[in-house]
Amino acid sequence: MITVVFLLVVGLAAWTFSTLMSKGKHQDEITKELGNIFESLKLLTSSITALVKLLMKDSIASAKDEDFQPISSNVIDLLKLEKKEKEKAA
Repeated sequence: MITVVFLLVVGLAAWTFSTLMSKGKHQDEITKELGNIFESLKLLTSSITALVKLLMKDSIASAKDEDFQPISSNVIDLLKLEKKEKEKAA
């Protein structure tokens, strides 16, 4: 699937390049559309960057030590229980 998409993009780029080099009738319109695509990609990139920053902030905020307090107390309880079982077996 990725290969097909890649081949389509490469084919479209080659077709566009050859059309621009041949000085066709619609060269101005093609250039305008390429500008639109570039602007859209810039907006997409900035949106993805903002999303990643928000996700990182949320992950860091939710990973505070208080969040792990119940887990650490459960681990300590399990270790104490194992120690008592070993003492009873001995």
